[in-house]
Amino acid sequence: MKVRLDTQADGFIYAWGTDYTSDNVVDIDENELKKIVAGASKLVDGKIVVDQQRVTDLYPADVMPTPSPEQQMIAALYARVTKIEDGGKNE
Repeated sequence: MKVRLDTQADGFIYAWGTDYTSDNVVDIDENELKKIVAGASKLVDGKIVVDQQRVTDLYPADVMPTPSPEQQMIAALYARVTKIEDGGKNE
């Protein structure tokens, strides 16, 4: 599949698309294309190589907080109450 890969000066891919009017159009396997992580991937010999340290730096796990067990229980109870109030049966 032919795609345009937009890269930073250091070679990391920051975007890709199907605009074939630029110089950076490459032929790449669709499965390789699915591996791209914006800002942390490079194309090397037709394969996408992901720099896991850059992934960790760019997309830290703590950006999306994990709800506590209490918060999860409150959310589940709220969903049940909402369902009951809406006339839900078999609660």
